[in-house]
Amino acid sequence: MRLRTRLLPLALLLLAACSSGGEDTPDAGTGVVEDLCNNREEALTNADCELKPGVPMERYLALTGDVKAGDEDWYRVNIPATANARTLVHVTGTYLASSTPVNLSISVREKDKDTSLVTKSDQHGAGAPKPVDIVLPYGTPSTQLIIVVRDAPTNPARPNYDARNAYRLTVELLENPDTNEPNDVTPTPIALAAQGAVQVGTAQGYLATDNDVDRFSFPLTAGKIAYVRITAPDQGFAPNYRLSYELLRPNGTDKESEGNVLPKVHPGVMATARKVKLAGTWTLVVKGYKGNNDPVPAGDLRQPYEVEVRVVDEEDPRDQSGDNDAYARAYSNNLGTPGASTTFEGRLGYVGDRDWFAVKLSSLTKPSVLRYRLTERPTTTRFDPLPLPLGQLADRQVLVFSTVSTTVTAEQRATCSNNPAVCPRDTREHPDAPGLVQTYCNNAEAVLCIQSVREESDPARFPGLSNFQGALPVPSHGAEVTYHFVVQDDGNNWADDRDYRLEVSWAAEDTEEENAYSGGVEQPRSKTLGGVGTGNLPVGNATFEAKGQLTHGHGRLRNNDRATGLGVRGPTDYDAVPSDTDTFEYQLPALSAPEDAAWLVQWDVDNLPDGGTPHGLALDLTFCDGTATDGGAGTCTPVTTTSTGGALTLAYNPTAMRAWHTSASAPLSSYQALYQLEKTATTTRVTVAPYTCSCLERRFIQGGTLKVAVSATERTDYTPVGYTLRTGYGDYPRSYTAADGGGSPTSCPAPTQDGGTWVGGCQFTR
Repeated sequence: MRLRTRLLPLALLLLAACSSGGEDTPDAGTGVVEDLCNNREEALTNADCELKPGVPMERYLALTGDVKAGDEDWYRVNIPATANARTLVHVTGTYLASSTPVNLSISVREKDKDTSLVTKSDQHGAGAPKPVDIVLPYGTPSTQLIIVVRDAPTNPARPNYDARNAYRLTVELLENPDTNEPNDVTPTPIALAAQGAVQVGTAQGYLATDNDVDRFSFPLTAGKIAYVRITAPDQGFAPNYRLSYELLRPNGTDKESEGNVLPKVHPGVMATARKVKLAGTWTLVVKGYKGNNDPVPAGDLRQPYEVEVRVVDEEDPRDQSGDNDAYARAYSNNLGTPGASTTFEGRLGYVGDRDWFAVKLSSLTKPSVLRYRLTERPTTTRFDPLPLPLGQLADRQVLVFSTVSTTVTAEQRATCSNNPAVCPRDTREHPDAPGLVQTYCNNAEAVLCIQSVREESDPARFPGLSNFQGALPVPSHGAEVTYHFVVQDDGNNWADDRDYRLEVSWAAEDTEEENAYSGGVEQPRSKTLGGVGTGNLPVGNATFEAKGQLTHGHGRLRNNDRATGLGVRGPTDYDAVPSDTDTFEYQLPALSAPEDAAWLVQWDVDNLPDGGTPHGLALDLTFCDGTATDGGAGTCTPVTTTSTGGALTLAYNPTAMRAWHTSASAPLSSYQALYQLEKTATTTRVTVAPYTCSCLERRFIQGGTLKVAVSATERTDYTPVGYTLRTGYGDYPRSYTAADGGGSPTSCPAPTQDGGTWVGGCQFTR
């Protein structure tokens, strides 16, 4: 120790302070700075260099003389004879000021060693200084420890100092709250005891010291399912470390599973469920997570964690003897003829569990429909569903495949990927379809064509897996065909120990659909548009009605529906074949001038048995323009509604809107709904309202043809129900009741003659 430092005249120190000009510089001290404890010898012999447990010490990192930087302070800690393997040395150091140029560094060493047991520093940069916190086990036979305090400069050649602000250094000797210590190498056994049919064992621990590792062991029997859960109860703060685990097989090195808590997430919860394939003693390793850019996991004396091990029986009957976890081991049932159905049951009982099922359909020379629905069954679960990353919902999936080839060759994969006739794909409602198709065309076991996908979605929008249903169009086939179903989780990281039921049924298409097929292709259904004069559409009159069923597809979607999901469709659900569409081709009447005609449109959709509506309808219209020249070829020139060729579509909308005949300057109060909705006990009926002034323009009449393509909208259920399209023409113009408060009758725009030419009148596509 340099005793002269203590005796340095106060006047000289004050003079040095004045020479700084009063600036807040590192050497602008305001009192005597004692430069003590500069080496190991002083630490071990000088009474001023003893750091007593529980007694804070305040000192400065600054040298005397012209050279201020490069100071090191050495201290000893005397360890009492009562210390043992569970004794912890807790060292904290911090600057009391709000700013300092020093990056405080603390090293802990054995008395006679030059290497550090642990070193930490506060690299606070331009920010406020932060505490340096070290917790390490007293694992050395030495009765003394050395603590070295210095600056950890960004540039090693330019250490910093601070003669104005003191740092505070404290050491504590504590007892490790983890009663299992030491178990860094030798695991603590977890005893399993019967709780009914379940074997349960628990343990508690702390990651109390830096880089602490806790090991636990427990016996497992092959064929059982082991559920392991690690939780850190919420203490109201994020602990110093990110909890992580490794589950090791009986050889002690191979990992069966691992995981970690996300940054700044508390309480920490991790769990896994694994099918035991190797009997013996398994090991659970609990430690702090250290990523590539993460610091050394710091111990935390405040945060306990809990371990629970549950060993349960395999309850899935398909997994009890062998398993159906692969395509080649799919559990199969035959559906002999349309009208047959079957039921599969299973559960996702462990990570990596996937259940494959198959149905075989006998040859059929006409189109048919394969329907499926997945539902949960009431189950007393043995463990909670495994946790998923923050914000991620449960991620069950149902996927349906047809097999392109069981012989995996480059040619078969290319055919699957590139030939829509072999493997259809619909990109309109699912832009990621090409990549999805490619994934399964490149499948290793067999070349598969993905036909349908259902993904578990927001339970508020799709309660009880209400989107887990679908209908697949089955083309006519001269030989037996097989469809494979797989129930799994997306990501291979989840299980819930809940039973499910997969219902599959094979049904014939409706009669109208079958009759519309010719040469394996669905043809437009020819109709003649009937007239009603001044009357309305009659109900139950075949002259004015067209009937059918829309069996497959999600239904028409608006742009926002594709992102958020609507009806029965989750945001990432997929069907390979576009939604079912029935097309009717109407022959329009030949009328005398001025030829304009009112067009009456109405449709019914049968209700579900519970009174609900399975879907709405959308009518895509194609009018032929009779005024367009085609060189006598007799082809149809479609009428569009915009310069870009947009189609005209009718679909129910309850909103008051401007009709084609309403002036752009008309007040909003004059707008009315274009559709009327009527719900009866058996049907949901939509009628195009009189305010719409729906009509057939002269060029439509002259064109002679109207095509109406009927498709579903916002489907909520795949139960087969029928619809009725009711349409005809009548005298024009007709009138509607104005929304002017008085309910005055108002005529639709009537045609007039101008020099022998009819002008005005119906301009429905305006």
